[in-house]
Amino acid sequence: MRTRFYATPLNPRFSVHRLCSLLAVAALLSGCGGSSTGTLAAIAISPATSFVAIKAQQVFTATAQDSKGKTISGATFTWTSSAPDIASIDSAGVATGHNVGVAQITASSSGVTSAAATLNVVSSSTPIASVALAPSSATIKVGQTQQFTATAVDTSGNTVSPVTFTWRNSAAGVAIVGSNGLASGIAPGMTVITASVGTVTSPAATLTVTAP
Repeated sequence: MRTRFYATPLNPRFSVHRLCSLLAVAALLSGCGGSSTGTLAAIAISPATSFVAIKAQQVFTATAQDSKGKTISGATFTWTSSAPDIASIDSAGVATGHNVGVAQITASSSGVTSAAATLNVVSSSTPIASVALAPSSATIKVGQTQQFTATAVDTSGNTVSPVTFTWRNSAAGVAIVGSNGLASGIAPGMTVITASVGTVTSPAATLTVTAP
């Protein structure tokens, strides 16, 4: 007795549904990756702030990103120092300190330039341990100014100079603080001011602003 086999025709609806599902999964997987082949939109460099002693070196890294923030591989960067006499930087992103001072480091590629990273060249290779801020409190009237002074100290208790500080103010509607630590009263109230270097932040200082 001969056995016959019959092929079951594939349901067209099932076929289309399965194909769409497979395409959707493929698209999802392709979007999960962290790299991109898109157009270069931004360049991120790190570290944003660093310290190096004279004749010592600091390595910077650059990452090319597309408009969605995804990493673009294969980019070639041109490194630039704003003050080559203070710190130079080679084609590999390795900076060398030459004289005490501050240099701004940038990376560029295909007409796109990164935000500047700050490289402080100091006389001591000992890392900064603390930041002191003076005065610890002050009172001014609206329209007046108050100068705050920050001092960086290393683990041996020595003052580290020069240093670029980042100033922060808890109440921008009460006072503003410039990059040199000069605060200006805008409206009555109280604000907290700090100065930081990298991840090291000073104790808070209070500034009270009174009516004129």
